Amino acid sequence: MPLGMAECEATASGTGAVEGFDPAVLAEQARAVMSVPEPAIGTAPPLGKPRFVNMPSWMWVAEQDWEPVTATASVSAGSVTVVAVPERVVWDTGDGHEVVCTGPGTVFSSDVYREEGSPDCGHTYTALPSGGAGARVGLVAVWEWGVSWSTTDGQGGVLEDLTTTSTVSVPVSEIHSVVTDIR
Repeated sequence: MPLGMAECEATASGTGAVEGFDPAVLAEQARAVMSVPEPAIGTAPPLGKPRFVNMPSWMWVAEQDWEPVTATASVSAGSVTVVAVPERVVWDTGDGHEVVCTGPGTVFSSDVYREEGSPDCGHTYTALPSGGAGARVGLVAVWEWGVSWSTTDGQGGVLEDLTTTSTVSVPVSEIHSVVTDIR
């Protein structure tokens, strides 16, 4: 079975006979077995290294996971396919700010470096956390997925969104400079 696909079989009253084809029930069954990935968080500076006050940091989720996930439920009268499409990642940066990214974000590299920060998903801490320099804050990624369904006979609709969440702890510090020679 391809990655992101799930299937389930449904029958009415355990007899194998299907009295009525209820696509909404089948859609919920397919949604229940659907497995959307948790956000695989990437950052620059790398996880474990401090973010510095007033210096941009980059955030992203694994781009290869940024693709629709499907699940299908079937009965003799037809089938329902449920599709979850990644819509956005809402980042809680741990300092009272929220960053909304409508794509996976850009992985940091020297080829895409920009002095002003990430081109699509970044944050600049402007103050130290309450614990002072080096204190850790929780960086939370909430991945929101829009969910819809369609049947083999052309019906369709929308289901409640799905979300997955990942949290990492990142240190926040600051850099001080000292002038030692004035001319």
